[in-house]
Amino acid sequence: MDLRESRTPEIARIIHCERHGDMQEAFVCEHLLHGSRLGFFTDAEDTSNLRPDAWCSKCELVKLEHGGVWNEESEALITIKHVCGGCYDEIKARNIVARDDKPTVH
Repeated sequence: MDLRESRTPEIARIIHCERHGDMQEAFVCEHLLHGSRLGFFTDAEDTSNLRPDAWCSKCELVKLEHGGVWNEESEALITIKHVCGGCYDEIKARNIVARDDKPTVH
């Protein structure tokens, strides 16, 4: 998945999840799949998608080290996973940290 070309709801696909049934597809970095309190970053400008591509604090550092943008070089250093909207919502809830709290970076 190209993080620079996130899908909008109009073109988002519906996928089937064993736990949540048929849901909108979403994309997260591999660290967020099973992590907790890792930070949860998305493209703040992508207001058209309820579940924009998301990544953790560690992947945010990769992005910042490459000029603060996703490009072929920075994307090659991370792994993106395909999840359903229900899983995305659970992942987001587990990984958001308060402003005064520090995310766990391994």
